[in-house]
Amino acid sequence: MNTRSAARGLGLLTAIAAISTLTAPVAFAAPTPVPAAPSATKKLPAQPKDDFNGDGYADLAVGSPQGSVGQEGAAGYVSVVYGSKSGLNTASKQLLHQGAEGVPGTPQANDYFGTALTSADFNRDGYTDLVIAVRRGEDPENPFYGLRTVVWGGPKGLGRGTAPGKDFGGGTYHLLADDFDGDGNPDLVTSEGRGALRVLHGPFGTGGEPVRESYIPPTEDSDMRWLFGMKSGDVNGDGIADIVGLYGWDDDDHWRPDLVFWKGTPTGLAPYERIRDHAGWGFKGDTLDVGDVNGDGYADIAVGLLYGGRTGRDIPEGGKVTYIKGSAKGPLGSRNRVFHLDSPRVPGTPQWNSGFGTSVSIGDLDGDKYEDIAIGVVGTTVNGQNGAGSVITLRGTASGPTSKGAKEFHQNTKGVPGTAEKGDLFGNHLKTLDANGDGRNELAVSAPGENEDAGAMWVFKTDKNGVTPNGSFVYGPEALGLDPDPVRFGAVLTD
Repeated sequence: MNTRSAARGLGLLTAIAAISTLTAPVAFAAPTPVPAAPSATKKLPAQPKDDFNGDGYADLAVGSPQGSVGQEGAAGYVSVVYGSKSGLNTASKQLLHQGAEGVPGTPQANDYFGTALTSADFNRDGYTDLVIAVRRGEDPENPFYGLRTVVWGGPKGLGRGTAPGKDFGGGTYHLLADDFDGDGNPDLVTSEGRGALRVLHGPFGTGGEPVRESYIPPTEDSDMRWLFGMKSGDVNGDGIADIVGLYGWDDDDHWRPDLVFWKGTPTGLAPYERIRDHAGWGFKGDTLDVGDVNGDGYADIAVGLLYGGRTGRDIPEGGKVTYIKGSAKGPLGSRNRVFHLDSPRVPGTPQWNSGFGTSVSIGDLDGDKYEDIAIGVVGTTVNGQNGAGSVITLRGTASGPTSKGAKEFHQNTKGVPGTAEKGDLFGNHLKTLDANGDGRNELAVSAPGENEDAGAMWVFKTDKNGVTPNGSFVYGPEALGLDPDPVRFGAVLTD
């Protein structure tokens, strides 16, 4: 997708730290060096969002906060598989964790390194950098309590950096990077208690220090307490990134989060507004993504809602995904369209627990310049296996998404490796990325329940017709030389 996202995580109090040097431990090979890219100009570079070694191919970072490091359970790690002319290649991989050379801290049980990930070229050297959140909520006296680590990209991949030596405050469940003030430099947003946002404005110094900070205080609205997800894109087409978020309660009474909009301005983010339909109703959601589905230059919104709860309105059995157009005025809630498992031409059979919309990801999967929508349906029953999961894709067109030509994939689809099993949760997280540089995004799909919660990632190639099972492959902890503990591999992705 051509937007930024922040995945829901476990991180609490955080501070930025950068890295002096990093090697690939446990015999992980660094990617082949490439010539250094020229220094970035004021305009953000037109390169893959997650190109950590600057070779023009997108790379895939996966957080495993429940992963073990040595004997330390749930210390957490982040694995990176690098792109190439032939796509993602697990032979070119890297492992990051506390205790690796140059990475601050010592791995300890329940650190949850990798609870959230985001990326951007923060120091404008032509290489994407990776920000990693760490929970570590058990020992506030520890100097690395709530660490947020910046790993700098370079010609050999992720590695070199320095420590800024400053606490930028506050707990974070989400990280998001984009240009929220229009100055051409990426900024970093973190979410804090009761929905407060902290913005670290670029350009960032060699030690990781922002040029300035801004703070959006917590809301006093009793219905708006926590942020459950946020994504970015230029929804109103003014050249400045905006944020779309899911904001509200998540308690035993089943309030569903509200869909809200922070407009980016030359001075930073404006206060949020609820996005409403033609009747004044707000939209509820559990997951979302942002991208230009109809190709008009404005980023659109796709929001998944798994069940109604106390929304005040019934929803289709099995969940729904709502499409909302972007415009010069911002999100056009009055122009929304809804897709679900009973929609014409949408494959699948609705069940109360289908989970249609468990995840959504927007990106151009067929190379026609319209971004498409991939939808995770983790409750799908496949050959009697409940919760095996599937993924459905909707094509983008000039009039928005269409169910014409919609496709469904799962582990029992011919050409897809693996076998659908109960509780695999195939489709739990999705990411579109162009890892082979052909102008079409491939689709990465996680199934954290695979192999008794070891978890795994599937990578689907694409052609002019969109996602294809031909040439798809799967990898998990064992393929990376790691212990296949129940780490739920694929639980955290960058945007």
